[in-house]
Amino acid sequence: MRRYRIGDALAEDAVRSADWEEPTVSGRLNCWKRVAERFLRVTVREEPERIVVISAVFKRQPPAGSAHP
Repeated sequence: MRRYRIGDALAEDAVRSADWEEPTVSGRLNCWKRVAERFLRVTVREEPERIVVISAVFKRQPPAGSAHP
């Protein structure tokens, strides 16, 4: 998250109130949140007592097949 200057609060907001979510083939979850003209993708792994953030990155396009323009 440091590389893309994504703060903890922004990543947490994307996980808590994602615009849409998509499961990955490895059992993780991608949480997508629109931020201005970009899309924030936060990849997480859910554990029994916590949620672990794997990565957070800004994308210019939403995920393929999403209902968002």
